[in-house]
Amino acid sequence: EARQALFIGRLRYGAEKITPEKVLGWATRGSARLLGRSDIGELAVGKQADLALFKLDELRFSGSHDPVAALLLCAADRADRVMVGGKWRVVDGQVEGLDLQGLIADHQQAARQLVNG
Repeated sequence: EARQALFIGRLRYGAEKITPEKVLGWATRGSARLLGRSDIGELAVGKQADLALFKLDELRFSGSHDPVAALLLCAADRADRVMVGGKWRVVDGQVEGLDLQGLIADHQQAARQLVNG
């Protein structure tokens, strides 16, 4: 959504007015304000501890000199680490406590049932 907001904003108002930093503010503090929430939207003492961390040392990010722009423009679709409510939920790209192989097996079984009736 932030990437689309960047693109649409730039089409309407120009790239010099709609920066990645401005869009990040819309996605964080701005979204919190729209929800009427004062406990989220920024990293600060007393706020909800939610954050996502991305490695920027991959080929897709190599042409960017700006880490915020890289996240919005270079397909940062999978976080390396995610914290929700102060607890790590994703570590090294894997959801903590998720039996991925079991989930895949369950999904395949459900898909077969849909196809075979």
